[in-house]
Amino acid sequence: MSEPSGTQRANQSLTDSPWFWVMIFSAVAVVLLLAISPKYAKRQGRLELQYQGRQEIARRQVEGSSAAREPGEEGAAAPPPPGELIIPLWPLTLLFTALFAIAAGFLYRTRRALGQSMTQANPGAKP
Repeated sequence: MSEPSGTQRANQSLTDSPWFWVMIFSAVAVVLLLAISPKYAKRQGRLELQYQGRQEIARRQVEGSSAAREPGEEGAAAPPPPGELIIPLWPLTLLFTALFAIAAGFLYRTRRALGQSMTQANPGAKP
């Protein structure tokens, strides 16, 4: 295979770059994560409360104490704060935001290098 000539490289569209698609994918992922986060937080909070309840029941069975306790003697463990989840979405949002920035940087670098090689190949042509 031969390397594409200057005119062939000039005809390459933005969508031919894999960095463009990585950038689009990560942008859509961030938007979708932000859109679903309120419903996710509600559902995940409920699931985590159920998980912590089952853990407490299992702990009491291992200790040999009764599963039910009298009012006021529920235990020293405080309930988790309402907005704090064991499995939050912010790490994924941060990951896809960083991926978007990296892909945008590489796309810019690739397009700029392509434009510079075009101007060197055709000095009289507009970039």
